[in-house]
Amino acid sequence: GDVIHRMLTATQYVAPLMANFNPSYSRNSTVQYLDNGTVFVVQWDKVYLQGKEDMGSFTFQAALHSTGRIVFGYKEIPMPVLEISATQHPVKAGLSDAFMVLNPSPDVP
Repeated sequence: GDVIHRMLTATQYVAPLMANFNPSYSRNSTVQYLDNGTVFVVQWDKVYLQGKEDMGSFTFQAALHSTGRIVFGYKEIPMPVLEISATQHPVKAGLSDAFMVLNPSPDVP
């Protein structure tokens, strides 16, 4: 659902670069993954920002190692991340974990 989706992207993520990417814009854009048992890698290759395709493509990776180590790698970032608009989608880089408690009683803090 939309509410749960918004809450998850706000509180729980591993994001080398979270933004409003449109992988279907170009036939050259791909999102691929590899898992060899010791490292799980996701690569966003030649993806474009929705509505900002003229700025160029982005290529980056997230590698999650079985040891717990997380590595972000960046090959092409054609514009400063601080200039990416967050009006359509949150723009974040990093890690976050959280949980939510639904309290059915307004009298219980």
